[in-house]
Order: sequence, then structure tokens, then C-alpha cells
Amino acid sequence: MQLSILSFQEDHPFVLTDLRFYIAEAAHYIMALNFQQEFELLYIDLTAKPDQKPGIVGLKLIRDAKKTMHPKIYDHLALINISSVCAATINAHGKDKVHQDKSKYPAQAELMVIEGCMDDYEAFKKHLLPVSRQFLLRPIHTEWNTILTAFDFFLMDGVWEAVSFVGEMLAKHKNDGGVSHAQLFDQLCKQDFYAMLCASMENFLNQRYPLSKETLKLDF
Repeated sequence: MQLSILSFQEDHPFVLTDLRFYIAEAAHYIMALNFQQEFELLYIDLTAKPDQKPGIVGLKLIRDAKKTMHPKIYDHLALINISSVCAATINAHGKDKVHQDKSKYPAQAELMVIEGCMDDYEAFKKHLLPVSRQFLLRPIHTEWNTILTAFDFFLMDGVWEAVSFVGEMLAKHKNDGGVSHAQLFDQLCKQDFYAMLCASMENFLNQRYPLSKETLKLDF
């Protein structure tokens, strides 16, 4: 089974030099690094979408079709999907502002950038439905719990630095058609922030899993 994580999109004509598109795909990629035991990361396709659609084709990953698609896997996919919203929001307002304002979510989420990320957002909600059903939770609660979890990850030490680095690397390779996971990971490992990224990824996984009704609850 092939899984394609949709890219950041805009309502106006796609501009290949716009770093926001690459930042969004970089966020998909960095989040997906958490789940390499479940998915094989292949490459990020930097070609424009067909039929004059805005955006780039984006991250490509696969999962063995013989493996069961249980709620944890859908949770992984939802976290990857919502990463573009996190990236768009942090890119627009900065880490400090987002860190300050996210404590007001979901009651006051006006600064959260959804525009241009609707395909990802719809896929995010779809992927979380099996999780909500599994734990008998209202979908809106599971969604906001997961959104806040994703924001927390991107605000951890070394994570946004990794997103920015990968985004810039993608922009530099914009004329190559794509960049493989091997290329990205080889350069990522050489950066000063990589040790912090690894520690943050470990903490993130320990905090998120195993999934349970208690950890997925959200008090409005």
C-alpha cells in the first residue's frame, strides 16, 4: 500500500520559490521520522502537482500491505497530516508566539493557519476517526488533543531547527525533481541540533504512546 502525504497548498498560482511549501513538506518529513518502524520513507517529490493544481506532490512513504492498519497507525498518519498546519502557523507567527498562544487552544485558535492546508486537515480528521472509535471519544476531542500534541513536538528542542534545515535543503534541490530520504537523512545527521532532535523524538514517542482514553482526552 502506498501512502502519499499531501502538500501545503495555496489558492493562488504555485510559486516554486516560496519557502513555505518546502517548510510544510519538511514538517511532514520530520514528523514521519518518528514512525520509521511502521513506514518506509522514500523521497519528497518536488514537482508541481498535475492539472495546474497548486503545491508540490510531496512526501512519499509506503507501508507493507500485509500489516494491520490499527488505530496507532492511523494516529501516526494523522500526526503527519497535521504537521503542515503546525508548520504554517509557526512559520507565520514564530515559535515564541505559538508557544504562548497554544495554551488558549481550542477556545482561541484564531492564529492557527488552516488556509492552504485544507487537504491535509481533512485527511487528518479522516485518519483520526478509527482512533476516536477505538477509545469511544468524541472526534473533536481527539482532533484537538492530537493538534496540541503535534504543536508540542515542533516546539521541542531541535525539532523546528530540523524543519527549517530540511525546508532550505528542499528549496536548494527544487530543480532536481525530488530529494530522497537517504539524501535528507545523511545531511540531517551531520547538524549540531541532531542530538537534540533525537532526544525530542524519543520524549515525544514516550509521551504519546501507548494510546489510551486518558491520554487522548481533552478538557474544554
